[in-house]
Amino acid sequence: MNKLLAVSVVMASAFPSLVLADGLDDVMTALSSGKTSLELRLRAERVEDSGKTETANAQTLRTVLGYKTGDYQGVTGFVEFENISDFGQDDYNDNVTADPVRKTFPVIADVAVTQVNQAFLEGYGLKLGRQKLIFDNARFIGDVGWRQNDQTFDALSYTNKVLIPATAFTLAFVNKINPITGMSQSRNVNAPLANIRYSKVFDNWGITASGFYYAVEEEETVGAIGPANSFQHSGARVEGSVGDALYEVSYAKQDSYKNGAATPEANYSDLQLGYKFGPVTVKAQYEVLEPGFKTPLATLHAFNGWADRFLTTPTKGLEDTNLKLLAKYWGLNFVLAAHSFQSNSGGIDFGKEVDFSVMKPVNRNLSLLLKYADYQSDNTALVLAGTAKNTDLKKTWLQAAYKF
Repeated sequence: MNKLLAVSVVMASAFPSLVLADGLDDVMTALSSGKTSLELRLRAERVEDSGKTETANAQTLRTVLGYKTGDYQGVTGFVEFENISDFGQDDYNDNVTADPVRKTFPVIADVAVTQVNQAFLEGYGLKLGRQKLIFDNARFIGDVGWRQNDQTFDALSYTNKVLIPATAFTLAFVNKINPITGMSQSRNVNAPLANIRYSKVFDNWGITASGFYYAVEEEETVGAIGPANSFQHSGARVEGSVGDALYEVSYAKQDSYKNGAATPEANYSDLQLGYKFGPVTVKAQYEVLEPGFKTPLATLHAFNGWADRFLTTPTKGLEDTNLKLLAKYWGLNFVLAAHSFQSNSGGIDFGKEVDFSVMKPVNRNLSLLLKYADYQSDNTALVLAGTAKNTDLKKTWLQAAYKF
């Protein structure tokens, strides 16, 4: 068991004996007066890849059961169990199972697992144990919340929101990454993370500005990731509104870290402009990842198209020019997006993509979702880094989610 998680579990188990002098009754009250949480997410996903002979179909159910204790002298505990069940599991490639038959199907990255998803002690701004970490818009650090299995971190984190008015800063040290592919793919790291975020709303405008530094030293080789892939990112992000106009600007620089000989220097930039027309919002975006720039701990599905064709930056970089339309009508939430993908160097047209979704909040607990992504390659002979050939890709999702 990971060191930080083990420490938190030991502290939790030793908690009653440490506080007997203060009254066991208070401890038992805190343990028994907590709150239970339950999440269910049933999903059907279909993937058609012109480079594969089979069509993938996955029916999965995510069940998450959590319990947060009551407060004892400013400290609470939280534990969360997660189960991902699949039905008809031979009909898709989960990207983990070493079955040659499943490898003939396109990837649907939802592996069947049962595990402790989170387990931590929290108090006075500190959080110790297995936890989610999401910074800003999750472009660099996130929980990969779209997939059925979360990405979590065994970490010690500290957040302060009172030292500086309208400002929150978070410091974290991560020593294990638990990816969406399950605990068998977890890997030990030394990763100091820092984020400072200022947010203020005025009469007719608002601004949120953040600066960050994230460094990840890979301690061991797991799959294709090893010490040579260690990296560091430093950058800033500003977003806000002026009346109904919206803007967002981001920049980050990548350098090698520790033994990261395979990590090149590279830059990232993002510019977004938008406008609200009542229930309709229009956004235009231009995002650039130079060759070699990587964000392996991001919630990648939210960026560069829902078809997930560009989870790994192509060797010649990536430029994503897109237009999004968000609307709320008849109690439904609509999203429509159109992407055009080019290389950052070499003048290559990768392809185009159209994404669409409609979500219905039935009540405060239940929501329904229909989602579709259609990526059309402009050059099927091209091989993208980290993928198979640059083939056409279509994905469809039907989902029902319940939270209690």
